[in-house]
Amino acid sequence: MKRFVLAMMLLALPLAAQQNDKKDEKPAPPPPQWTQKLFILKYADPRNVANLLGVFECRSTPNTEMHALAVTASPQTMPAVEEAIARLDIPGASSKNIELTMQLVVGSDGEAGVGGPIPKDLESVVTQLRNAFPFKNYRLLDVLTLRTRVGQRAGTDSSGGAMQFGGVTKPVVSTFAIDSSSLGPDGSTVRLDRLRASSRLPVEVAPGQFNSQELSLNTDVDIKEGQKVVIGRHGINREQALFLVLSAHVVQ
Repeated sequence: MKRFVLAMMLLALPLAAQQNDKKDEKPAPPPPQWTQKLFILKYADPRNVANLLGVFECRSTPNTEMHALAVTASPQTMPAVEEAIARLDIPGASSKNIELTMQLVVGSDGEAGVGGPIPKDLESVVTQLRNAFPFKNYRLLDVLTLRTRVGQRAGTDSSGGAMQFGGVTKPVVSTFAIDSSSLGPDGSTVRLDRLRASSRLPVEVAPGQFNSQELSLNTDVDIKEGQKVVIGRHGINREQALFLVLSAHVVQ
């Protein structure tokens, strides 16, 4: 009988210890309370505002088409978010227009049978190209220009370029598009999201017979306003290469 009582006491000790441990455990803190609010902006770009709200402990979802900004934050943080948006959404923050120019330059070791002469505004760029790629001739194949508002998608195409094969002239079809654009914090850096540029060039496979060659570029670009930057180079063949020169201007 004594052995039975002793065994029962030994079994009861772990249970009592577990109960004491549970008493000592502190209850888990309740999950944080979050509140949501939708802001309709009058002037500022929702994407730019969303980027600046990153200093707060919140989540923000911009919508450029509806000019709206959805914010999720704690009740303690939301007043600071509201004040920041009120300070940022002012007339001076209205969306600006950006004018983008893509110039297609062909470097060649053969006869100058492509495009036209290099304009004066490209001479300094071509000088740099000659130092890096010493082709005998540089010619301007085509120019594509588009004007868009910050945060908007835009694109254009052109068939103004041409290549000559003996006495035959064949057109070059080019396209230029972006998903969106924005201005950096310094106000002079233009950011382009998913820039896409392509050119369809004719290729002579036999006398009088032509196929097409597709050259394309897909990238994100940061460019200083007013500067001309070579953003891509495509090898056409051993004697020719296509260079993409981009410039951007902010238009009030």
